[in-house]
Amino acid sequence: MLKTASRFKYQLNTCKWFYIPYKMRKIKPIHKKPVLFKILAILLLLSPIRILAQTAQIDSLNTALKKHPENITLRLKLATAQLKGGNIDTAQLLFTEVATAAEKADNATDYIEACINIGRIYADKGENVKALSNYQQALTKAEKADNKDLTAHIYKHIGALYISWKKFDEALAYYEKAETLAREINNEELVADCQNNKGTVYEQQLKYDKAIAVYKYALAVYTKKNIPAKISMALSNIAIVYKFQKNYGSSLEYNLKALALSEKTGDKWMLAATYNNIGNLYGEMGEYKNAFAACNKSIAIAKKINAIEIVEAAYESMADVAAKAGDFKSAFNYHKLYATTKDKFINVESTKQLSELNVKFETERKQKLIQQQQFAISRRNTTIAVIAALFAGVVIIGLQSYSRYRLKQVALLQSAVLQQQEIATKGIIQAEEKERKRIAADLHDGVGQLFSAVRMNLSSLMERVVLNNADEQALAEKTLAMVDESCKEVRTIAHQMMPNILLKTGLASAIKDFVNKIDSQHLKINLEAYGLDERLDNNVEIVLYRVVQECVNNVIKHSKANRLDINLTREEGDISVTIEDNGVGFNTADKMKFEGIGLKNIITRVKYLKGSVDISSDQNKGTLVAIYIPLIA
Repeated sequence: MLKTASRFKYQLNTCKWFYIPYKMRKIKPIHKKPVLFKILAILLLLSPIRILAQTAQIDSLNTALKKHPENITLRLKLATAQLKGGNIDTAQLLFTEVATAAEKADNATDYIEACINIGRIYADKGENVKALSNYQQALTKAEKADNKDLTAHIYKHIGALYISWKKFDEALAYYEKAETLAREINNEELVADCQNNKGTVYEQQLKYDKAIAVYKYALAVYTKKNIPAKISMALSNIAIVYKFQKNYGSSLEYNLKALALSEKTGDKWMLAATYNNIGNLYGEMGEYKNAFAACNKSIAIAKKINAIEIVEAAYESMADVAAKAGDFKSAFNYHKLYATTKDKFINVESTKQLSELNVKFETERKQKLIQQQQFAISRRNTTIAVIAALFAGVVIIGLQSYSRYRLKQVALLQSAVLQQQEIATKGIIQAEEKERKRIAADLHDGVGQLFSAVRMNLSSLMERVVLNNADEQALAEKTLAMVDESCKEVRTIAHQMMPNILLKTGLASAIKDFVNKIDSQHLKINLEAYGLDERLDNNVEIVLYRVVQECVNNVIKHSKANRLDINLTREEGDISVTIEDNGVGFNTADKMKFEGIGLKNIITRVKYLKGSVDISSDQNKGTLVAIYIPLIA
């Protein structure tokens, strides 16, 4: 009769399964119903759907990454998806690429995430020293960035490594540090994660009541927040402790719940290990047929993800079950498979370590030989090299100092010139706008009021004076109409010089009001504006209004166009304006065309806002004016 079997324990946020031997005890079966086979049938139906969804996510991320190969965050998401899909080697390669790129880009968050995941992968492989090294790199960055959330997660991962080294006090200390930070930032889920991991320590210290208490605390939080993967993990942990306490009915109940949820989350490690735990439990309960079925399912999944240690444990469980059932020949065969798998696992690790040691030894030997040769050569040439280097250094330093001085002086001069140009331009434009406002006010309040008074007096006079014939009547009416037209013209000029609607409702409304007053029979204008619901800076609105006004006037005067399209688009950090007509156009290579005041005003005003103007035109092909203004300095 075999005396040992195996089970697995799951630590949160690390894919590390802890292999813990224990003695099996004979018990009376609790029930014989083949519940497991019903659940297996359901899971087999769900599995293809989940796999297709996972594959689709990976394909989608790969497609996006081809379009944006420099996007670090996309690569991080793809690495995470590959890890969840069980593609460990691909995931590790991607995480390494992310860490390298993020460090160069000074992207601390993605660098930390990548290092944490690399550490998790090394922990899965049992390479705990490499795992710790990656966690420490992540911890240095996280503490420097004062990121308490990521720091707490890293403490939690390091605690898991100390459990694998059987240093339970150190593990608990790290979990306590992680939990303290989690409570500081009010992260309830992270507190639950720490409670769960403390449960794995209590369990190995045989403090089962404390383990059950913290596991159920974690389960309550995960259930409240509806986190299926973590609910599954907590259920599995509780099931294992119940088995240790010989509460087999509750253990089976929690195991089956964990099994169903782990299939939904796609956690193949959890799925394979839970099947082994169920098989082990059925063996203790005397349900040998169900035990073999569960263990075979565990082996099938574990082989797909190359989890040799789970295969090894499942064979050991099957050997124990066969021995309990009295089938000693099968027990012997299963034990042989267990021993072979165990040797294979050990050989794989040993070969890997031996290869690494050989590479390290050969590299060090070659480096030592090269160093000896270089030392012999360098000693002979040291004096000459030092003298030449000192002389060259003095010359280079002198040239660099002089060059830096000249460059600095040129830069200062250019900066001063640009600053003066900017001040002059700003002053001219502000003075021009001020004068426009003054003239507009004078026209509206002075000439406009006089015309209004003249019209009122003329109307009153016409009512008092009796006109003897039709010619006199017509002349009076014509004079009154001319006064009305003059009043209207004065208001129009004043409005164009400083439109009230621009001051009240903004750029889009002011331009719409301006173009609506243009005769559509001669020039049909299509205006489109996007993202201008909020007001722009007053200077930006005035300059763009003047630029559009000048462009439209140019089209009316020179283009002979019958259609004009105006498009204003505001995005997060800029605004672009395009003005396109179907007129006669002009040769943009002819510098004389750019000597006019109109185009000069457009270019000067746009440059004042640190923007750019692109004018595209050709004979009989119309004209396109494209303007770009940055809104964020």
